[in-house]
Amino acid sequence: MTRFIGRVLIILLGFLAASLVAAFVVTVAMFMEWQEILESGAGWFLIAVLGLILSAQGLLPALLAIAITEVLRLRSSLFYAAAGGAGLVGLYYALGLGETGLGAGVLVSRELEIMAGAGIAGGFVYWAIAGRRAGAWYGPVRTMGMR
Repeated sequence: MTRFIGRVLIILLGFLAASLVAAFVVTVAMFMEWQEILESGAGWFLIAVLGLILSAQGLLPALLAIAITEVLRLRSSLFYAAAGGAGLVGLYYALGLGETGLGAGVLVSRELEIMAGAGIAGGFVYWAIAGRRAGAWYGPVRTMGMR
């Protein structure tokens, strides 16, 4: 039981860290032209607010993906990076930004690329903290006929 509780805490830590990294990538990429904002305390405030928004909006889909990876013991960094990128691109369209943003109606816009990159970075951070040990709370993997 303590192994399971420890695993849940690591998953929460990984999810929060991934959300903050994704928010950092989005904030830096969006405000790269305005370096004064990033150099001031307002840049860190934007990172915190975007991290809160990204983690709140993406919580249910991320929990579903985390549950699937834990049960199936998926430990591939490529899977987590692809799932993170696809998740934030899906979030971008789910929030309606694909129809009203600067690149509305364009298949690939700068904002869409930023969201995909942020999702990939967040997915990789989640893998580094929690995903590489997915399913570890089950115990050792048993193989049939092999010792």
